[in-house]
Amino acid sequence: MDTDDFRKRLGEIIKKPVALLTLAAILLLIVGAITYASLKKEITLQDEDKKIVVTTFKLTVKDLLEEKGIKLRKEDVVMPSLDTALKNGMKVTIKRAVPITICVGGKAKGIYTAASNVKEVLQQNSITLGPQDKVNMSLDTPVFRYMYIDVTKVTEKIVTQELDIPYQTETVKNDNMERGQVRVVQQGEVGKKQIVMKVTYENGKEVAKNIIEEKIVKNPINQIVYVGTLGVFTTSRGETFRYREIRTMVATAYTNGVADTGKKPGDPNYGITATGTKATRGVIAVDPRVIPLGTRLYVEGYGFGIAADTGGAIKGDKIDVFFPTLEETIKWGRRYVKVYILK
Repeated sequence: MDTDDFRKRLGEIIKKPVALLTLAAILLLIVGAITYASLKKEITLQDEDKKIVVTTFKLTVKDLLEEKGIKLRKEDVVMPSLDTALKNGMKVTIKRAVPITICVGGKAKGIYTAASNVKEVLQQNSITLGPQDKVNMSLDTPVFRYMYIDVTKVTEKIVTQELDIPYQTETVKNDNMERGQVRVVQQGEVGKKQIVMKVTYENGKEVAKNIIEEKIVKNPINQIVYVGTLGVFTTSRGETFRYREIRTMVATAYTNGVADTGKKPGDPNYGITATGTKATRGVIAVDPRVIPLGTRLYVEGYGFGIAADTGGAIKGDKIDVFFPTLEETIKWGRRYVKVYILK
């Protein structure tokens, strides 16, 4: 082998490793550029009203937020979820929870929520509404900061009660008993009635009662009481008698004379009363519409008598007492007296 051939072959041997190394370096640069380009991502971050575009090499949404120092409450909502792999051009939205108060059945508590409306708030907090429950606002009301949601728990209960029916007391006047005497002749007994009611409770407190059925189980028995009506009077002579009534009346006097009766001695009806009896002391003329004929009387200042006669001038609260002589009638005159209507 001559010197020229040797040099030529040696040059070829030296050139091959250099080319290989150069090629390897170029390949590494290309792969690095591709890897860099694939790891670098441009992400849009929407945090409520704040919107920013960031560049990151992080792999997940969670990593990105930690990288940017963005703090979250456990109630905040991130879309897509924290474990979602980041992709170039992705948009990450943060919906911040706001403080509100929920009052259920009279018990209030403060919470943070990112729910959209009242219905979602109730669902998130496992609050189930009964058919009668009431909420202080519409379920589709949007959630806002410091909102107060009041849920009134309404329950209904059917209650059966047995109640007393009071008896009535009947008072019966008894003219065989002295005034002031009282006698129970029939004891009263209370009745019973059954009432079925629908009772409504709000937050455990009774707010309404509605009777849905009522029936008598036992009728009451009225109490009957006799009340004496007879008065007792003792005269100045010590005579005691019972009377049903006292009336104040105008009393005049009459005799058998023609001036009083219009009849003379010899007349068949002379000295005969309207009831057909003989006119004697104790006969009293009355208005039968006021005092029935045959009624026993005691007239103040005159004594005992009987309503046995009538007279044309005797009308209303007026009586005419009989005296045997004209002198006695004149002495009697016309006066107001108490007339006792006797038993």
